[in-house]
Amino acid sequence: MSVMPECTTPGSGWFAVLPDCDAARAAAAVLGTTATRLVEHASGRPWLVGQWAEDEVTVATVGGGRVAVVGLSPLTGPRLTALVRHDDALGSLDRIGAGPNAGPTGSCHLLASQSGRLRSQGTASGLRRLFSARLAGVVVACDRADVLATAVDAGIDERLVALRLMDPLIPHPLAERPLWRGVSAVPAGTALLTDAAGNTRTRRWWQPPEPELSLGEGAELLAGALTDAVALRTAGGGSGGSGGGRAGGSGGVISSDLSGGLDSTSLCFLAARGPARLLALTLTGADPANDDLAWAHRAAAHLPDPNTEHHVLPTADLPPHYTGVLHAGEGVDEPFTGGRVRAPFAETARRMAALGSRLHLSGEGADQILSARTPYLHTTLRARPRTALTHLRATVSTQRWRLLPTLRALADRRSYGRWLADSARDLSPVLALDGTPALGWQPLRPQLPPWAGPDAAAAVRELLWQSALEAEPLAPTRGQHEALWSVRNGARLARQLTRVTSEAGLPTHYPFYDDSVVEAALSVRLDERTTPFVYKPLLVRAMGMRQVVPAELLARRTKGEYSAEMQHGLRTRRADLAELLDRPLLATLGLVDADALRRACLSMFPPRLSPVTLEATLAVETWLRAHAGPTASTAVNGSEAAA
Repeated sequence: MSVMPECTTPGSGWFAVLPDCDAARAAAAVLGTTATRLVEHASGRPWLVGQWAEDEVTVATVGGGRVAVVGLSPLTGPRLTALVRHDDALGSLDRIGAGPNAGPTGSCHLLASQSGRLRSQGTASGLRRLFSARLAGVVVACDRADVLATAVDAGIDERLVALRLMDPLIPHPLAERPLWRGVSAVPAGTALLTDAAGNTRTRRWWQPPEPELSLGEGAELLAGALTDAVALRTAGGGSGGSGGGRAGGSGGVISSDLSGGLDSTSLCFLAARGPARLLALTLTGADPANDDLAWAHRAAAHLPDPNTEHHVLPTADLPPHYTGVLHAGEGVDEPFTGGRVRAPFAETARRMAALGSRLHLSGEGADQILSARTPYLHTTLRARPRTALTHLRATVSTQRWRLLPTLRALADRRSYGRWLADSARDLSPVLALDGTPALGWQPLRPQLPPWAGPDAAAAVRELLWQSALEAEPLAPTRGQHEALWSVRNGARLARQLTRVTSEAGLPTHYPFYDDSVVEAALSVRLDERTTPFVYKPLLVRAMGMRQVVPAELLARRTKGEYSAEMQHGLRTRRADLAELLDRPLLATLGLVDADALRRACLSMFPPRLSPVTLEATLAVETWLRAHAGPTASTAVNGSEAAA
């Protein structure tokens, strides 16, 4: 591995994968203007270029083959070398990702090169992604879409900008598409294969598990996978990646959320068993009904390591939500709805880093893998009708679904493609508690906000119809498809948030998004993973059966929420929001009604409409500001003629 001159841009880590041919040198020269590191093929040609921490990449060379692990993994150089076959470096990735000596623990990219052939892949969850584009005549892969877009001088696709107004209800596979023309996404769980002639194709390397295990069987798997995932972070050995670090076996100092909820409490109790000193962080909200602090104090009192420090941080001491909203789209390669909390997340990261933490654990992802949304009832009715009817009665009552629409939704047997095409007919927003049953291929149908213009609706309809012609669901049944769709949706947000905190000096890790943890949870029957009568039964059983978390803490049924902070931020940052929406680029492109958007935002939001609806639009607007700037129409359409 070679090191180029030091990068002067903090937190700008990325890597690109180049084919093993002389023609790739021109592409390497383009990317090398901002790269600080280089790894070569066995031929001596450039293979990996980019910016990364010293411990983030582990490379093994066996004969003429090379394998690289980028990110968090238990594999040191010698252990990785032992897993690489002398004559099959590419095939070794299957062994490395699921072998008995390595296991899929951690969160990393796996890359291989041999005799001019390449294999490059991210994670099954989508937390670690890959994109590709043709640069200087060869196909280059990269973990950041914006790096490729800059290198190829790509324009922005206006149709995909309109699509992002639907976030987080963008249906598969459209949600994975980057917004730049000429830049493609490698689907999660899929490898990009490059032959000696430079031709590329994709091949699926991961298949989602069948949800057939009982609660007890799945809990045992989940307990083991989550324990290993947290232990890898506390140990600090192996390939660290983004703050993993090597701490000489001591583990150093790490921090973790401790909201008092099941997810973060489980992580804290697992982390307290490891060699790292733990800083447990509790944020206290403005809502007096928020009981997070009380439960967090109870949890902290039971943590097994007496050296654990419990830090309580009032949200009032952090920047208000929407602080820095004018710049919320900078440094991220796609719009993300976490822009509202970008400033408080960054400040929290700086404070914990100042206390010595080298990485921070978050419980995000637990909701996605531990709780199936209501489409599971459609699936369960066909597999276990008695159980489904029991769950359905409780759900209809709590969700206030109307009976006849519910019966029609349960009888619906449309394929995924048919459902996708039909969804294009009505893109109007769904109001809260309107009695519509959520039993489709995703919890709510695709929809646009009320301020979206006719051009936006036309663009989205076209994309939905085109996708419907050949789209396949992520799983054969609606329940499991929705679970996988939720995982990918959540991972998209987490991927950007960890970039924000990394730039502030403290990378955030999401153990619930490790592939091994995801696979364990999704192996459990839908109706046992989720029930209207027990809160997160799979995690309760997993942490209880090994006596990781005391039973009294597993009994919590409440969940803190922070809408008061959002409303406070809307009031406090009203001037910034008004400036942002004075002449929105989205209106310049003809995608939104500027007056309707301003009224919705500055009048503290319309009733019965999800706050995420506004967040998605603000995310797109701020992202356009950062990546298209004042010449939005040129940047968006500049490469249309070449597309």
